[in-house]
Amino acid sequence: MRDPTVYAFDDSEWEVPAHEVALYADKRHKHALVIPVINEGERIRGQLLRVQAANLPVDVIVADGGSTDGSLDADFVAPAGVRCVLTKTGPGKLSAQLRMAYAWVIRQGYDGVVTIDGNGKDGVEAVAAMVAKLEEGCDYVQGSRYLPGGEAENTPLERTIANRLIHAPLLSIAGRRIFLDTTNGFRAYSTRYLTHPQVKPFRDIFQVYNLLFYLTVRAGQLGLKVGHCPVVRRYPDSGKVPTKIGGLSSKLALLGETVVAATGGYTPDEDTEAPALWGWTLLITLLVCLPLFISTVISPPYSPDSWAFYELSRTVFGDFYRVDHIRSYTADTPYSAAFPPLWPSLIGVVDAAFGTGARTGLYLAFASFAAFALLSEKVGRAVTGVAWFGLAAALALLLGPKMVGIEMTAGRTVPLQLALFALIVLGLTRGGAISVWRGAAIGAVTGLAVLNRFDALPLPILVAALTFWPTRKPGVALAVIGAALAILSPWITYSLTTFGSVFATDNAGVATSLDPRAFVTDWWPTPQPTMADDPLGWVGKVIGHTPRFIWIAGSIAVSPLGLAYAVAVAMAGGLAAFALRAPHKAEVSPLADKSLRAVIGFAAITALLLGPQLLTGYIEYRYFTAAFWAGFLALGAWIIGTGISRTQRQTYACLMAISVGVALVSVAALKGAATLPTHAPAWSQFDEPRDVRVLEQCLGDTPKARVMVLGDDTFAAKAGALAGLTTMMAPRNMMDGRLQDQLGVGSARAFLKEQRVDYALVMGPAHTSFAQEDLGLARAPGCPLALYGPVTR
Repeated sequence: MRDPTVYAFDDSEWEVPAHEVALYADKRHKHALVIPVINEGERIRGQLLRVQAANLPVDVIVADGGSTDGSLDADFVAPAGVRCVLTKTGPGKLSAQLRMAYAWVIRQGYDGVVTIDGNGKDGVEAVAAMVAKLEEGCDYVQGSRYLPGGEAENTPLERTIANRLIHAPLLSIAGRRIFLDTTNGFRAYSTRYLTHPQVKPFRDIFQVYNLLFYLTVRAGQLGLKVGHCPVVRRYPDSGKVPTKIGGLSSKLALLGETVVAATGGYTPDEDTEAPALWGWTLLITLLVCLPLFISTVISPPYSPDSWAFYELSRTVFGDFYRVDHIRSYTADTPYSAAFPPLWPSLIGVVDAAFGTGARTGLYLAFASFAAFALLSEKVGRAVTGVAWFGLAAALALLLGPKMVGIEMTAGRTVPLQLALFALIVLGLTRGGAISVWRGAAIGAVTGLAVLNRFDALPLPILVAALTFWPTRKPGVALAVIGAALAILSPWITYSLTTFGSVFATDNAGVATSLDPRAFVTDWWPTPQPTMADDPLGWVGKVIGHTPRFIWIAGSIAVSPLGLAYAVAVAMAGGLAAFALRAPHKAEVSPLADKSLRAVIGFAAITALLLGPQLLTGYIEYRYFTAAFWAGFLALGAWIIGTGISRTQRQTYACLMAISVGVALVSVAALKGAATLPTHAPAWSQFDEPRDVRVLEQCLGDTPKARVMVLGDDTFAAKAGALAGLTTMMAPRNMMDGRLQDQLGVGSARAFLKEQRVDYALVMGPAHTSFAQEDLGLARAPGCPLALYGPVTR
C-alpha cells in the first residue's frame, strides 16, 4: 500500500484555465481516464461507447476544449458512462485542457490518470494494462504502437519518420529512458508524479502539446519509475487524417515544443541553480594544459621575444631596461623601448622570489592561461547564469593555430593579456550598477593591459566609452581613464626621461612609415618617408595590409578552433532556432540583458584593437586570439540567453562545451604522437646552452665586444639574456634576400660603423658569402663558431 503522504500537495499556485464542470456520476475507481476532445463528432461518441463496453477500471473524464458540434450533450454522455465533462472556457489548447483535467482529477483524490486521444484512433483495451502498471508502482507509463503486441495501422509515413527518427530519440536522450512512441498521447501518470514538487505541470506555459513532451522527459530525470505498454493506434485507410496539427508552421511549432522539452525549457528554475564547481573548472584546465606543459618544459621553444623578456626581467631590480642584446635602432641608447614592462617585471619578481630562472616566463604563461580559463568561466556564469560555457570558450583557444599554445610554451604575453581582458569583462558584467570606484578598478586593469601589450593603447578610451554607454555617467568614464593613466604613469615618466617622448615604443616608426616592408629591426642611414610626407600613400599602405588580415582571419575560421566554435554554435543555435518556433519563448530578449550587451561591446573592442596590426602590418595568428574568444563568448551567450529556463540554458552551454571537448580530444589524439620529443634533451641545455658558452670563450679578453648575429635572431637574444654578451640582430632590411633593393652593401658597412660592430657571427651557411665578400670580414682564428672579425673601421 502506498504511503498516503505522497499525495500531499499545495495547489495554491496552480495555474488552471477557467472551466465549467458537468458532473454525472460519483467516483467509483482509484484511477481516472481523461479524454481531451474538441469537435470530434461521431468519433468521440463511438470511442466513449467502446470504453463503456470494455468495463475498464477507470472513471471517465472528458476534457472538452469547447466543442460546438453537440457530440458531448448530456443526454448522450451520461448514459455512456462518463462521470464528468470539464469544459474549458479559458485560453489554451490541448495542454490547457490536460491541466484542467489533471487538476480536477487530483483534487478528487484519484491515485493516477490515464490519457487517451478523443479522435477514435486508439484501442481502448490497453487502458486496463496501463492502470495495472500504475498499480505496480510506475509513475509514468508510455503507450507504444511499436512494442510487441502493439499495432500501427495506416500511420502516415511523415509521422512515422518524425516520431522514430526525431521525436523519440530527442526525448529519450533528454528523459534518460528509451522511448519508441513519444508522439502517442496514450499514456498514464501517477498522482505522485503530477504533484512532485520538481515537476509543477500546472503552469500557464503549457498550452499546446508541450505538457505531453515535458512529462515524457521529466520522470526519468527525477529517477521515477517509467513503464511502457503496447497499444493499438489505427488511422483510417482513406479520407482526411484525424488530427488537429495543420500545415508546416504548426508542425515546426510542434518540433519547437519538442526541442524546448528536450533541452529543459520547461524545467522549474528554482531546482537548477548553477553549481559552484570551481575545483572541477581548475582541474579540467590543468588536465587540458598538462600534456602541452610536459612536452615543452624541458626545452621550451623560446623565441627572440621570449629571451628578450627574460633579459629585461633581470634589469627590474637594477638599471631598469638597460640591455645587452640590441634589437632596435631607432634611438642610440642602451635602454630598451621594445617591450612593455609588465611581463618582464612579473618574470623578475617571480624569479627573484623562487629562483625559477629562464623558464619563469613559461611558468607564468601557463599560470596566466589557467587564470584566464577560470575568469572566462566566471564571465560565462555572470552573463548566462550557467556553467561550462565560459571555460569551453577559453580552452578552445588551444586549438587555434599559433595563438595561445605557442605563446604559452614560449613564455610570452598573450595568456596574461587574455586574463586581463577577462577581468575587464567580469568587471563590466558583474551584477549591479557600475560605480565610480568600480570604474576605477576596471580602468586600472586596462592600464595593466596596455603595460602588457602596447597594441592595447586605445583600450582605456574604448572601455571608458563602453562604461558610459549604459550608465550615462561621465564620472565613471573619467574614473576608467584616470585610473588607467595612473597605472601608465611610471612608463610615461621613464619614456620622457629616457627617450624624450610621451610613450616610447619602437612600433611607432613602423606604423607611420610609408614602406609596407618596414620592420621594427630595420636600420636606415637616413630618415625614411612617413605618413606626414604622403598621407594618401600611407593610407594605401594600410589598405594593402588588408588581404593578409582577411587571410589570417579566414585561416583561423577553418582551423580546429574555428570549426569547434562553428560546431558549438550550430548545435546549440540549431536547437535554439527550433525552440524559438514554439509558442512560448524567453519573456525577455537576451539583448535586454546589460551583461550580454557589455560582452558584445567588448567583442567589438577586441576587433578594434586589431587596428594597430593593420597599421604596422604585423598580422599574426596570435593577435586574433582575444577577438575570437570575445566573439564566441558574445554569440554563445546570446544563444544561451534565448533559453526559457536555467536548465535549457545549461543544456545549450553543455552542448557547446561538449563540442569543444570533442575537438580538444580529437586534435590531441591526432597530434599527440607527433608532439612527443624524439630525444630527451638535458634540462640544463636550455639555460646553459653550449653554443652561447662557446661564443663567450671565443670573445675571450673582449667580453663586451659588439657581435652582429646573421641568420639566427633567437641566438642573438639568448646570448644577451644568458651571458650578458652585447649581441644584436642584423637589421631585417639587411637580410632575407632584400639587401640589394634596400640597404645595399655601402649602407650595410655604414651600419657596422655606426653601431660599432666588432664581429659578425654567421649562423648557417646562407650568409657566409655576405660576411666574407660584401662586408669584407675574415674568419676569426681559433673559434669553432663562424665568427668573422674583428671589424676594422
